[in-house]
Amino acid sequence: MAGARRSARRPHLELLLDPNSPLTLQHQVRQKLIDAMSHGVLRPGRRLPSSRALARQAGIARNTVTLAYDALLAAGHLVSRPRSGIFVAPQPPAGRVTTGRRGLNRPSGDPGRAIAAATGAGEFRRPPNWEQYPYPFLDGCIDTSLVAADEWREALRIAFGKRDLLRWGTATDPLDDARLNAELREQVLPAWGIGAAPDELLCAASARHALHLVIDCFAGRQTPVWVEASVDADTRRRLSVLQAPVTPFDLAAGGARLLGEVPSQSLIILGPRGAPDDGQLTRARAQGLLELAARTGSLIVECTAPPQVREPRRAPPALRAMTRHPRVLLIGTLAQVASLGSAPAFINGSAELIERLRESRRLSGGGVPFGLQRAWGYFIGLGHYAAATARASAVLQERRTALRDALNHHLHRFVSIRTRAGASAYWVRGRAQIDAAQLARSAATVGVLVEPVDAAAGLLCMGVTSIPKPKIREGVERLARLVRGDPRSGPGDLRQEAARVLRGRALRRAMAGVTLLYSTVYGEPCTIEVRADGELVGRAGYADEDRDVGRWWIEGDRWFRQWHSWAYGEVASFYTVLAGDQVRWFNAEGQLADTAVIARAPRTAR
Repeated sequence: MAGARRSARRPHLELLLDPNSPLTLQHQVRQKLIDAMSHGVLRPGRRLPSSRALARQAGIARNTVTLAYDALLAAGHLVSRPRSGIFVAPQPPAGRVTTGRRGLNRPSGDPGRAIAAATGAGEFRRPPNWEQYPYPFLDGCIDTSLVAADEWREALRIAFGKRDLLRWGTATDPLDDARLNAELREQVLPAWGIGAAPDELLCAASARHALHLVIDCFAGRQTPVWVEASVDADTRRRLSVLQAPVTPFDLAAGGARLLGEVPSQSLIILGPRGAPDDGQLTRARAQGLLELAARTGSLIVECTAPPQVREPRRAPPALRAMTRHPRVLLIGTLAQVASLGSAPAFINGSAELIERLRESRRLSGGGVPFGLQRAWGYFIGLGHYAAATARASAVLQERRTALRDALNHHLHRFVSIRTRAGASAYWVRGRAQIDAAQLARSAATVGVLVEPVDAAAGLLCMGVTSIPKPKIREGVERLARLVRGDPRSGPGDLRQEAARVLRGRALRRAMAGVTLLYSTVYGEPCTIEVRADGELVGRAGYADEDRDVGRWWIEGDRWFRQWHSWAYGEVASFYTVLAGDQVRWFNAEGQLADTAVIARAPRTAR
């Protein structure tokens, strides 16, 4: 009996390691332990198995576990007690794992809690796990098959070689990397028709970072700011925080006449050309803006981006290509399809303005790390940038044609579509009374991600940078069912359900080990792991800030679940139907209670 009690007290921890993971076994052990702490499986004060026991259970070398324990001990996640063993620290180390994906937040007690999004109530935000959705039509989110992985490895290998590493690792001046500066001036800016001197160029981490840098440097409480409609909402909010007097205008709707009222020393911000309805910056309009800047002493900031699809039709040249006026700035970006993560940006203007911006950047501590700048310099200089954008352009042109054909075939009577030169998206407008925001929410429940542009006008944006060509028609067909009210989208009554109800072992096989994508009623994404051991792990919010754990099981023909705090911690049971990658749950009365989508495995770059 004493032996049985000792066995019951012996700590037990299951570690399932992935031999195909890019992480080493040691890093996987550390990650699994941190996950267990964040989910409350390893609570403060709990004793961990010995390194020998854990290594034997996981089937790895004891030294691997020892190194993982040592790292967590050094970081303060674990504590060692002489002659007793290793234990979870009573308090988490401050600032280490209290935020982000592995935060140690306690489960929320309010199942309907909606954390106010920084972008404002009701505004569309792309879910951070968009790539797990079966049909993501989000323009600007880059499918990993487009990434020039091998070329980037070469550029990074050279940039992080010893010679370059020592150079940029000791850089202390506020200047950008000379190699990147030269490549931008010689290979990138000429595409906008611009020739620039080295001191007329400044790098930024992103287009938004560049624009905010300009705003912080040149806008104040007394500065009249004129903002084109296509400028993003975050920038408009930043201006409101600065308490600058802001006047919106639209070049496509009489904005040129409105600009005639601009007072002296204003800041005029032209947004990137987005939807086809955004007014084209024609030569006549551009000339009018330049005359306005000369007359009023105002500063004009033009935001632009390279075309994703190369076409014979060319957009009008940038303002900086038409004039050397000292009060004109260009904010441009490198092509997103050739980037790793967010595409870096650059600001081109007179040496005087660039020097002011450089000093502002130095004081704010922002900028692109020298190592990444040097890697970009090699990536462009070795010809990889030009090759990657050309290859992506060909792929995106095929995808855009496939999207056009699918929309024409499945939604011909319900929508009209438009695009513009160089775009990798179609703007889709419903001919009937379609609420674009509501349609986007409903589409997400069946695995289709589209972006509402104007809810009242029924305008959506559907891009192809994020979805491979073979999935385009399937996604459009699924969206069309929602628009047409097709019952195959899922009936509200189990008796009308065409797909069969899963039962017993079939139900267990279908649910065990899947990850579900779930849309909350307050519009924030939610991911639910249905683990094979009966555990539920839920993460909601754009930063996984709302978390809970629970359990699931099967009794008879129904699937049961109970969260610790979500859904009031009550037991609920459902009849379950699996239609493709959509899970539909019906309550005991046979009424549709909820839906979710089975997440797809993220694709890897070539």
